[in-house]
Amino acid sequence: MSIRIALPTFIRRLLGLDRRGHQRYRVPRLNVAFHGRKMRAIDWSLGGCLVPSLDPPPEHPLKIGDTFEGRISGIGLGNSGDFLAEVVRITKNDEIGLRWLELDSHVFLVLSGLNVK
Repeated sequence: MSIRIALPTFIRRLLGLDRRGHQRYRVPRLNVAFHGRKMRAIDWSLGGCLVPSLDPPPEHPLKIGDTFEGRISGIGLGNSGDFLAEVVRITKNDEIGLRWLELDSHVFLVLSGLNVK
């Protein structure tokens, strides 16, 4: 059993401690489409995903706290599904960390590992 000590966010970031509550995956592939662009996620979980920097950069760059709608495909989904996500971080390489706010039910079931037929 491990004991998790509550530390202020800035200390957790300084120490490199991960605040994610869900295991991250790189395979199977997860494709994300938003702002007219389709890309493969660098990694993903039930809580969100990390996508590469947008190239070319959008006219109005995304910032932490922005929310937007998009589509998810791949990972064994028979059909793509809609999502609502929030930008929760932008890395020094301009990769974008997203947190799912809403997912279509079949997408949630696939992401959570349930076999839906």
